[in-house]
Amino acid sequence: MNCRECAEFILRYLEGDLPADEQASFERHLGRCPPCERYLEQYKLTVRAGKTACSDADPLALAEVPEELIRAILSSRKSE
Repeated sequence: MNCRECAEFILRYLEGDLPADEQASFERHLGRCPPCERYLEQYKLTVRAGKTACSDADPLALAEVPEELIRAILSSRKSE
């Protein structure tokens, strides 16, 4: 397994959906590739942060966002 393949397998690995032989290959690669090991840890942190940010959403805080700000954000996205 190379680094590109490793990146393609990360989600399935974290969800426990890799067959045993692919999981072993993935873990062997991680064991000898510090950049991929760091990538996996960063991926986990990103997923955790996203879940945390979305799980504690305060509906009242969302109501306090100024309409002008919302329009500005949406307007800037249209120009991309």
